[in-house]
Amino acid sequence: MESEIGGPLFKFVRNILAHFPVFETWDEVWVSKELVNWQKEGLTIDRFLKKYAGHGEVKYRFWEEDKKRMTYMNIRFPEEYGNNKIHLKDMIEEKDGVKFSLIMMRQILNTQVESVGENA
Repeated sequence: MESEIGGPLFKFVRNILAHFPVFETWDEVWVSKELVNWQKEGLTIDRFLKKYAGHGEVKYRFWEEDKKRMTYMNIRFPEEYGNNKIHLKDMIEEKDGVKFSLIMMRQILNTQVESVGENA
Protein backbone atom coordinates (compact mmCIF):
# COMPACT_ATOMS: atom_id res chain seq x y z
CA MET A 1 0.00 0.00 0.00
CA GLU A 2 2.91 2.37 0.57
CA SER A 3 3.43 2.73 -3.17
CA GLU A 4 -0.17 3.81 -3.67
CA ILE A 5 -0.36 6.19 -0.68
CA GLY A 6 2.70 8.39 -1.37
CA GLY A 7 1.27 10.75 -3.97
CA PRO A 8 -2.19 11.15 -2.43
CA LEU A 9 -0.70 11.68 1.05
CA PHE A 10 1.66 14.35 -0.27
CA LYS A 11 -1.22 16.15 -2.03
CA PHE A 12 -3.33 15.87 1.13
CA VAL A 13 -0.67 17.45 3.37
CA ARG A 14 0.24 20.08 0.78
CA ASN A 15 -3.38 21.10 0.22
CA ILE A 16 -4.17 21.33 3.92
CA LEU A 17 -1.17 23.59 4.51
CA ALA A 18 -1.83 25.67 1.38
CA HIS A 19 -5.60 26.09 1.71
CA PHE A 20 -5.83 26.50 5.48
CA PRO A 21 -2.90 28.78 6.36
CA VAL A 22 -4.51 29.86 9.64
CA PHE A 23 -2.49 27.51 11.82
CA GLU A 24 0.82 28.50 13.39
CA THR A 25 2.23 25.03 14.14
CA TRP A 26 1.88 21.50 12.81
CA ASP A 27 0.26 20.35 16.06
CA GLU A 28 -2.56 22.89 15.66
CA VAL A 29 -3.59 21.84 12.14
CA TRP A 30 -6.98 20.14 11.92
CA VAL A 31 -9.75 19.68 9.38
CA SER A 32 -13.30 18.38 9.40
CA LYS A 33 -15.69 17.37 6.65
CA GLU A 34 -17.57 20.66 6.98
CA LEU A 35 -14.38 22.73 6.80
CA VAL A 36 -12.89 20.78 3.89
CA ASN A 37 -16.10 21.03 1.85
CA TRP A 38 -16.99 24.64 2.65
CA GLN A 39 -16.89 25.54 -1.03
CA LYS A 40 -17.18 22.29 -2.96
CA GLU A 41 -17.28 18.61 -2.10
CA GLY A 42 -15.11 15.95 -3.71
CA LEU A 43 -11.79 17.78 -3.98
CA THR A 44 -8.37 16.37 -3.02
CA ILE A 45 -8.58 16.53 0.78
CA ASP A 46 -12.15 15.23 0.82
CA ARG A 47 -11.36 12.36 -1.56
CA PHE A 48 -8.31 11.34 0.49
CA LEU A 49 -10.21 11.27 3.78
CA LYS A 50 -13.20 9.45 2.28
CA LYS A 51 -10.92 6.78 0.84
CA TYR A 52 -8.66 6.20 3.84
CA ALA A 53 -10.82 6.95 6.92
CA GLY A 54 -11.07 3.81 9.00
CA HIS A 55 -8.05 2.23 7.32
CA GLY A 56 -5.37 0.64 9.48
CA GLU A 57 -1.98 2.21 10.13
CA VAL A 58 0.55 2.11 7.29
CA LYS A 59 4.30 1.97 7.70
CA TYR A 60 5.87 4.03 4.95
CA ARG A 61 9.53 3.69 4.06
CA PHE A 62 11.98 5.50 1.86
CA TRP A 63 15.67 5.27 1.09
CA GLU A 64 17.88 8.13 2.23
CA GLU A 65 20.79 8.05 -0.18
CA ASP A 66 23.03 10.42 1.76
CA LYS A 67 22.67 8.34 4.95
CA LYS A 68 22.66 4.99 3.12
CA ARG A 69 19.71 3.73 5.14
CA MET A 70 16.01 3.11 4.99
CA THR A 71 13.82 5.47 7.03
CA TYR A 72 10.41 4.39 8.31
CA MET A 73 7.42 6.42 9.41
CA ASN A 74 3.90 5.60 10.52
CA ILE A 75 0.81 6.98 8.85
CA ARG A 76 -2.37 6.73 10.87
CA PHE A 77 -5.80 7.41 9.45
CA PRO A 78 -8.82 8.84 11.24
CA GLU A 79 -11.35 6.29 12.43
CA GLU A 80 -14.13 8.30 10.85
CA TYR A 81 -14.50 11.27 8.56
CA GLY A 82 -17.33 13.55 9.57
CA ASN A 83 -17.66 16.74 11.53
CA ASN A 84 -15.10 15.54 14.04
CA LYS A 85 -11.74 17.34 14.11
CA ILE A 86 -9.01 15.39 12.34
CA HIS A 87 -5.62 16.58 13.56
CA LEU A 88 -2.67 16.32 11.20
CA LYS A 89 -0.37 15.44 14.13
CA ASP A 90 -2.51 12.35 14.81
CA MET A 91 -2.02 11.16 11.24
CA ILE A 92 1.68 11.87 10.82
CA GLU A 93 4.22 13.41 13.17
CA GLU A 94 5.69 16.77 12.17
CA LYS A 95 9.25 15.51 11.68
CA ASP A 96 8.06 12.64 9.50
CA GLY A 97 5.58 14.81 7.61
CA VAL A 98 8.14 17.46 6.74
CA LYS A 99 10.78 14.89 5.77
CA PHE A 100 8.23 12.98 3.67
CA SER A 101 7.12 16.18 1.91
CA LEU A 102 10.70 17.21 1.14
CA ILE A 103 11.52 13.77 -0.26
CA MET A 104 8.40 13.79 -2.44
CA MET A 105 9.18 17.30 -3.73
CA ARG A 106 12.76 16.23 -4.49
CA GLN A 107 11.51 13.21 -6.45
CA ILE A 108 9.19 15.43 -8.45
CA LEU A 109 11.98 17.92 -9.18
CA ASN A 110 14.32 15.11 -10.20
CA THR A 111 11.86 14.09 -12.91
CA GLN A 112 11.22 17.64 -14.14
CA VAL A 113 14.61 19.38 -14.10
CA GLU A 114 17.42 18.42 -16.42
CA SER A 115 20.90 18.24 -14.97
CA VAL A 116 22.97 21.32 -15.74
CA GLY A 117 26.29 19.65 -15.04
CA GLU A 118 28.98 20.21 -12.48
CA ASN A 119 29.84 23.75 -13.57
CA ALA A 120 26.47 25.20 -12.65
